[in-house]
Amino acid sequence: MEYKLIIHAGEIITPFSRLKNYSVGIKEDGRIGFIEPSDSVNVEAGEILNYRDSILVPGFIDIHIHGSAGADTMDASMESIRKISRFLASKGVTGFYPTTVTAPMDKIKEAIKAVVNAIKNGVPGAQILGIHLEGPYLSKEKAGAQDPRFLRTPNTDEIAELLKIGEGFVKRVTLAPELPGALDVTKFLVEKSIVVAMGHTNATYDEAIKAIEAGAKLANHMYNGMRGFHHRDPGIVGAVLTRDDVYVEIIIDNVHHHYAAREIVIRCKGTDRVALISDAIMAAGLADGEYMLGEQKIIVKNGISRLPDGTIAGSTLTMDQAIRNVVEHLNVSLMDAVKMASYVPAKIMGLDKYKGSIEIGKDADLVILNRDLEVVLTIVKGTIVYKRG
Repeated sequence: MEYKLIIHAGEIITPFSRLKNYSVGIKEDGRIGFIEPSDSVNVEAGEILNYRDSILVPGFIDIHIHGSAGADTMDASMESIRKISRFLASKGVTGFYPTTVTAPMDKIKEAIKAVVNAIKNGVPGAQILGIHLEGPYLSKEKAGAQDPRFLRTPNTDEIAELLKIGEGFVKRVTLAPELPGALDVTKFLVEKSIVVAMGHTNATYDEAIKAIEAGAKLANHMYNGMRGFHHRDPGIVGAVLTRDDVYVEIIIDNVHHHYAAREIVIRCKGTDRVALISDAIMAAGLADGEYMLGEQKIIVKNGISRLPDGTIAGSTLTMDQAIRNVVEHLNVSLMDAVKMASYVPAKIMGLDKYKGSIEIGKDADLVILNRDLEVVLTIVKGTIVYKRG
């Protein structure tokens, strides 16, 4: 069999093992055909890439991102989505979920339509794996950078309408589980295999447990936009950290929380249940200045994005930087850091049969990192979408 592409790598992180001097063969259908020691490979290929001094890892999957490179999901523009896709590929992201914010309902609908249009027409970089609705069904007490003027009470009919507009591409909804109607909506979404995340919530421990029992499986940007932990009132944080059937996503930008808080998450959940996210806004990849998040002005100073009142508003983090931050600042190996950026997000979203790891038969979503953990090459489904320099 002739292969479309063969990559010779100094090291491969699958991310279940580390293989030295191995090669990966990519078939014409964009899937991985073999993983073998480089000195034993004896097949023809359309293209051979030699990266014997570099590290091959599975592509990163960002399940919570609003925008980057001056573009935002709420622009409701196919070109904006394409711009985000292109930028993310340069940061090692091979799949992402464009994320909405709380806004007037007609603007949310237009944003959904734009993402659907981009999916149907194709994007030049990271693949769109689905749509994430963050809001408008969130808590006023924990709204954070979500615009409180447009918060709503969840109801099944309205959600059903949004899903219809999404044409099957809405794959995740974040809501506050304590709101009236939230449990019914959670059950409705879970029946449709849509991931329900608990976020921007003032839920008590008992309210969070009820949501988990109803099928909510993910904590939206852990700690942020959540009722705090107290030893007599553990709240949603206590529920999430003590339930083995709940995943968490976390923003490792050294801004959103104290290092000890991050370590508590790793110790309680293990790296098998923690997903790295960026929660990036349109300022990611750009200089400090004024930007927009939905209907609200954002001020970015020293790379930190905030509302005018000082409230943290998303981030300017990229997934490759998140990997570097984890390795440098937490007691986590590169193998586990890669897992948190690839396999765990795929597992949360039900894509682990096809994506998230380097295994024969899976999509060839791959990234080459240099020894400084910088992205050199990004491949999506067997096609090179970014090459440094």
